Amino acid sequence: MRYCVHQIIPSSRSRLSQPTSSALLRSSSIYGYSSYGLALGMLFVMMTSSPVKADTGPSTDFPVWSTAEEVNQACERALKKAEQARTDIKAMSTPQLDTLLATFNRLQLALDKPSGLSSLLFNTHPSKEVREAAQGCEQRIAKLQSSLGVDRELYERFAAIPETQVKAAQPHPQRVYQLMMRDFKRSGVNLPEAQRKRLKAINEELTQLSQQFSKNINSDTKRLRFDPKRLKGLPDDFMAGRKVGDDGKVEFTTDYPDFFPFQRYVDDRGARAELYRAFSQRGYPANESVLLQVLKLRHEYAQLLGESSWAAYNAGDKMAESAETIDQFIKQLEKITRPISDRELVQLLKRIRKDDPKATRVESWDRFYYTDKLRQELHSFDAKQVRPYLAYQRVKDGVFDLYGELFGLTFKKDKDQPVWSPSVEAYLLYRGDKLIGRFFLDMHPRDNKYKHAAMFPLQTGLTTGRLPAASLVCNFPEPKDGQPGLMEHSQVTTLFHEFGHLIHHLLAQETRWVRLGGISTEWDFVEAPSQILEEWARSHEVLKRFATHVKTGDPIPAKLVDQLRQAEEFGKGIQVMRQIFYTAYSFYLHHRDPHKLDLKSFTTSIYDKYSPYPAIEGGAIYANFGHLMGYSSMYYTYQWSLVIAKDLWTRFESEGLMSPKVAKDYADQVLAPGGTRPAAKLAEGFLGRPYRMDAYKAWLSR
Repeated sequence: MRYCVHQIIPSSRSRLSQPTSSALLRSSSIYGYSSYGLALGMLFVMMTSSPVKADTGPSTDFPVWSTAEEVNQACERALKKAEQARTDIKAMSTPQLDTLLATFNRLQLALDKPSGLSSLLFNTHPSKEVREAAQGCEQRIAKLQSSLGVDRELYERFAAIPETQVKAAQPHPQRVYQLMMRDFKRSGVNLPEAQRKRLKAINEELTQLSQQFSKNINSDTKRLRFDPKRLKGLPDDFMAGRKVGDDGKVEFTTDYPDFFPFQRYVDDRGARAELYRAFSQRGYPANESVLLQVLKLRHEYAQLLGESSWAAYNAGDKMAESAETIDQFIKQLEKITRPISDRELVQLLKRIRKDDPKATRVESWDRFYYTDKLRQELHSFDAKQVRPYLAYQRVKDGVFDLYGELFGLTFKKDKDQPVWSPSVEAYLLYRGDKLIGRFFLDMHPRDNKYKHAAMFPLQTGLTTGRLPAASLVCNFPEPKDGQPGLMEHSQVTTLFHEFGHLIHHLLAQETRWVRLGGISTEWDFVEAPSQILEEWARSHEVLKRFATHVKTGDPIPAKLVDQLRQAEEFGKGIQVMRQIFYTAYSFYLHHRDPHKLDLKSFTTSIYDKYSPYPAIEGGAIYANFGHLMGYSSMYYTYQWSLVIAKDLWTRFESEGLMSPKVAKDYADQVLAPGGTRPAAKLAEGFLGRPYRMDAYKAWLSR
């Protein structure tokens, strides 16, 4: 699974990875913007990623496949070990709970790292051959995983365990067993053989289609050329080093480091519109047919399991529990947000008309530019003033220092660790003198690489001494050619968010069970521990530690940070309303019969009802809205998690931003347990009470 940061296009940030479906195994995902692969397919795996070796304690050795042959050989070994574990379980005539779970844990261990690593390399490796081999490995693992969920003989070994054994078990194995039995049933194990075969076939086809959807986006970087006269407003550092072609024009792409500054600073409204239209057409038309196939297969899958829609099925193992709850949540959010968003849109249009008296509405390519204009005029804040304080290397070092202080961690660069691209960095994570994890940073754009920002889990950490591993994959400005790689503040917030996912995965090692390790909480909670950490990116107390002027070395002024925070209050309603639009789009798209779906008409209707901006002529949101693969109907989880995150933040607000006690409580109560307890209990343990919506409402309306 990958965990992306914030609402990529929805906002200017990316997010955590997407879940692949409810599952006993939990596998290769990404916490980030889009999900591509095991959308439904990993019914048995939602979140693992570890080595094929048995647990032998901490090791600094972490082989990263560098050739297609290595991918294929490692994948084959993993699948054989997993199949052997399945065979061993079926050979148990009178299985005991401990033995049964331990053997299934061995199966999960076999698939853990190969699942995570194949997902990562499919999305990032420079070699086409390696990407294709990783894609094939993902498909083979997904095929095995989907077969587990409908393996009646395997299920019967679990079902044969006496209830007395389950009740007498310790809390962790008891929870593993209960979750597995739930997931078996959600996988259709009790259906007739013909229907189980069909479910398995659907899973396998969905894996391939989801991969293709992602591949179509990753490979579709649009390139546009503009006359320099149309580029007025762009910061000097952004233009430095850009070559003027023989035609006298300058090239820009739809990749993030170009797209967002272009939208934020270019004065020429027409130029912004051209790049935005190109951005909105990524993956089109190829992904239109891919998505329709996915929707039909998901709908069929849900109906085979007795549910009215994929959205109804998908809600069953989340905190929300039902499609009705999600529907009411969307309506509640809209009721709170719409008046705020409408007021801000009136202000934006009034400002646009100063430049263009004929303007009749606020377009998508106006949102960054004119929001910044109003922030500058209302709060004397110019986003360009912040950029010189946010050189990439300084920001990265500052994030390390902050997270190190909060959680008592030390980050050490591992120069001997093999990586998949020269720009990738490897690190070891220590607490005191103890090695507790490792991670990679793949932070800058390149061709055929994942386009957003996400955390990819690579290996689940366990109490057996098995070290967790993960990678951040982002697309931030790269320091090169004498340029420092200046970041937007929104990109800094994205880095804080993604690093929050990383720390969550690396610290969640309180169990020996893969099923409960890492970020294995309910999917509508996983964003909360990363969203709360965005708050530190808005604090002068934190920013002054690393945000120093690239020329003078002076720390960022407190007044400038105050202006930034005040300015961010304007446009918040529009931003949240845009999130509600994406939430409604993903949910209602999956809460209907796709055979009666006109994709373009549906898209227009959701724009008309929920979007603060009109639909883009020629745009195709459904072709590049990557969350439609992994998150499928669950984009609501971003706002659901944000409700929890805003409440969790109240303890830091009241007891101290850098309070060692609060930080320790947060790490111990929210991060470290992983999936050993229900998410609502994690929040309650930290807050001392059930979470509530008050803080979210106060934040939105202030």
